[in-house]
This record gives sequence, C-alpha cells and structure tokens, in this order.
Amino acid sequence: MSTFFNRLAESTSSTWRLLSDTTNFLSRVKLLDSYETELRSWRGQLAHKRTDPQVLKAVREDVVALRRLLREQGYDLRLGSKDIALEGFRNDDAMGEGFQRLVLGLADDDVYYLAGSVNHIELAEMLDSHCRQKRSCKPYRLHCLWYRWRSDVLVLSGAASETAEMFEDLKAWFGPNHELLLKKLSRL
Repeated sequence: MSTFFNRLAESTSSTWRLLSDTTNFLSRVKLLDSYETELRSWRGQLAHKRTDPQVLKAVREDVVALRRLLREQGYDLRLGSKDIALEGFRNDDAMGEGFQRLVLGLADDDVYYLAGSVNHIELAEMLDSHCRQKRSCKPYRLHCLWYRWRSDVLVLSGAASETAEMFEDLKAWFGPNHELLLKKLSRL
C-alpha cells in the first residue's frame, strides 16, 4: 500500500511543480492576469482533492494543454522559472561574489556571447575572431559584463570596460528582448 501512496505523492508533487513552473513563466512574460482564473482553479483542485488520482490526471492534462498552447504561440517554456536581471556596475571584486566575466554582442535580432576567466578585452577579441571565422554573425554592439546565477535569476552587471552610455544602450535593448537574451544565455 505504501508504494501506491509514494506514487501518488510523487504525482502530486510533479503536478504541483509543473503548475508552479507554468505560473512563474506566465508571470515573467506578463500573461499571468490572462490565466489567473484557471491557475487558481487548478491549485484549488490540487489542494482539496490531492488524493484523487483522476483529479491529479485532469489537472496535469489541463496544464500540459496550456503549455502546448503557449509553445504554439512561440514561447519557450523550457526556461521555466528562470529569469534575467540587470544590476548596475561591478569591479574586479565581483569575482569574490561569484561573478564571472562575459562579453555580449547584441545584434538587432540575435545575441552572441563568450564567457571566460581572461579579461574582458581578450574575451571581446576572441568573440570577434569567432564571429569572423563563422561569417554568419550580424553586426553587433559589444557589452562587457559580469554574470552569476542567483537561484533561477541570471544577474548581469556592467564591468569597468562598459561605459554608462553602453549600459544604457543595453538597458534599452533589454526590455523588448528580455526573453531572447534569457534563452540565449540560459546555459551559462
């Protein structure tokens, strides 16, 4: 009998997790208001009928159907609860806080990047060389940054090689391209 309860607990947990990831995703892409009624209903069903396998299955199927619809609309749900944020400037002491170096090339509709332990100037030269060899890179604006993951949030900060004007350019680009940047940098 305990095997049944273990499977039921696992199923409930994974359904809750799927629902939670979906809720976090909808919040990040500013669609939460559009689906709040359904999400509240599913949470209520899971909370009140957590031992009913048919309810678990039905809620899971509904959440999966919503996720399928979002994918058809072009959203990348693999990012789940991940997010990305810009946080001012840092100096070389950032390494002591767990940050690493990153150079970012922003094209109008694409992102090129290279991370490593060498200084930002060397990383920028390596990215430029890679793009010349590849010959498929579009013209890009270079940004020298620090990055680190804080839980599921990728934090980007300007480095000493990044001027305030360059960072303002990044912030302006960041808003409408938030999802693209997160998708490209999600494996850092």
